Amino acid sequence: MIEGLSYTAHILVIDDDDRIRDLLKKYLEKENFLVSVAPNATDAENLIENIKFDLAIVDKMMPQKNGIDFIKTLRENKNEIPVIMLTAISDTDSKIEGLSTGADDYLSKPFEPKELVLRITNILKRIPQKNANKNIFYFSNYEYNIDTGILKKEDKNIKLTDSEKTLLNFFISKPLQIISRNDIALLLDIKDERGVDVIITRLRKKIEPNIKTPECILTIRNKGYKFIV
Repeated sequence: MIEGLSYTAHILVIDDDDRIRDLLKKYLEKENFLVSVAPNATDAENLIENIKFDLAIVDKMMPQKNGIDFIKTLRENKNEIPVIMLTAISDTDSKIEGLSTGADDYLSKPFEPKELVLRITNILKRIPQKNANKNIFYFSNYEYNIDTGILKKEDKNIKLTDSEKTLLNFFISKPLQIISRNDIALLLDIKDERGVDVIITRLRKKIEPNIKTPECILTIRNKGYKFIV
């Protein structure tokens, strides 16, 4: 938890550069943020429909739909999530364009990660914390509170074990990404793949509308699992 904040902020990083996206995710997680990533604006918009993020970090220059157009769509849809725009272009006109579109801050590449964290923290501290501890994630017919580990369906609580909560949090932090059995085994300190299959089956029984045809946790043959939002 960041000093001055009473909750764990959930950050969405949107950048088509795999290296930058992964570096930011690792660094921000070390700074105690919850981080999700998207390689493009379309994937980011799908995530935003299901997850209440506290702040988005958006690369300006992306193929298909760039950062400017992404922010325009957010604001047109009355979404006021704070946005920090990243760009390799540092001229004044570009900065004005980003801020006038609805970005809350602007950072030119290359930048020091510590400066990014400082800007994130400053923005979040300015926002009234009326939504603190409400990192709510929606999928299928379920509502999951990331902070408390409470899973609900139609206002009924569904009990999760600590291992199931840890696994679900892990899936939520990597939506639409293939997660290997080995990664899950390391996360949960499970010694063999059979143990991974057992915990996956237990979680599926609690969140899948039909256990025979999973819609949330998909098995990717010879690779692992993918969590669909």
